[in-house]
Amino acid sequence: MAKILINDGIHPAGLEKLKSHGFEVETQNIPQESLPERLPEYDAICVRSATKVRAALIDQCPNLKVIGRGGVGLDNIDVDYAKSKNIHVINTPAASSRSVAELSFAHLSG
Repeated sequence: MAKILINDGIHPAGLEKLKSHGFEVETQNIPQESLPERLPEYDAICVRSATKVRAALIDQCPNLKVIGRGGVGLDNIDVDYAKSKNIHVINTPAASSRSVAELSFAHLSG
């Protein structure tokens, strides 16, 4: 069974979906400085903006197969380095589109 660390939070529906597909999921936030000693036990990590997944951390995680980013950009992930290590990097580019549109219209009507 694959182990996933959700380090920067996840909506309960997303958590339930992962668990229903048989993944073992940990949602306790691990501070950035403690990730090198804890992340090697996981097969995947999902982050938002707070957690940085750089080359040095990737090198310390031989089991890592997937890095997921809940958000638009990938600036907190060393994407090219991860791909060079055959680690799949994904994000949710349209995740905030509706919220941004709603905020824009709220400002227009205010």
